[in-house]
Amino acid sequence: MLIWRENFSGSFSAKVRWRMRHDRNPLLVTVQDKYLVRQWALSRGVETVPLLQMAENADAFEIGTLPPDCFVKASHGCGWNLLRREGVFYEFGNGTAFVDDQGLPQPATALASRRVDDAACRALWRKWLGQKYLAAEWAYQLMTPRLLAEPVMAQKGNGPQRLYRLFTMQGVVQAIAVGGPVFVRTESDYLVFDRGWTRIRMPGERPPVDEAALGERPQTLPDMLEIARRLGSELDFVRIDLFDTPQGAILNEMTVYPSGGQPGRPFVSATHNRWLGRLWTLPGRTRR
Repeated sequence: MLIWRENFSGSFSAKVRWRMRHDRNPLLVTVQDKYLVRQWALSRGVETVPLLQMAENADAFEIGTLPPDCFVKASHGCGWNLLRREGVFYEFGNGTAFVDDQGLPQPATALASRRVDDAACRALWRKWLGQKYLAAEWAYQLMTPRLLAEPVMAQKGNGPQRLYRLFTMQGVVQAIAVGGPVFVRTESDYLVFDRGWTRIRMPGERPPVDEAALGERPQTLPDMLEIARRLGSELDFVRIDLFDTPQGAILNEMTVYPSGGQPGRPFVSATHNRWLGRLWTLPGRTRR
């Protein structure tokens, strides 16, 4: 049993930091690894974003076989990703450069400064594969570095792509945060809902440009909740990130250290961060 050695407010971010320091559950490695989580999810009947290519060596990665539009990312880190658009690679970052304030694609002329040629891509990939992600985030230290290529996923019904982040405690979704590049670009906080899709409003939040459209209840919500039950029931907490595509709800990735435990996350409201934290029962503890 894990031993409780810290006194803290019980906020969500504090519990993330506790997990980073103390929790050595090997399942955290599997679900955080962007490659290993695929087979693990499929074994539980959950579809994932298709895998176009995988390599453990940057020089073995075949650029010529990639489709014109796709992502190339590292399996063992966060933010290590490139977007290939119309056959050209770009530094993706948080995605804000690629959409306007309405969430629509920016023209290629607006992206020239982010363009990366093939030689620079390979140099960047070698760098990714030669390092470990943040030492404080234990699960990353046990991962085999890999490069992955994935297609760009379309949003069901078209419009700006949304990512549905399901905060899941022992298989039960407690909050759903809707995000995407347009939210970051417009300095909007996530739209947050409970599992019944009732809006959770917080003091200090900034609504997105079109809250009604971006926060529309997905028809696949029951499927999303079922996916969370299948993938989250073996963990005291995990954030499950889903796309809502024309083919249905699809797993993007799973996160065990949201925002790296940064104080004041994931929500702008301290009250709501404490509320979410109280719903998370750490190993060896009762809820507080």
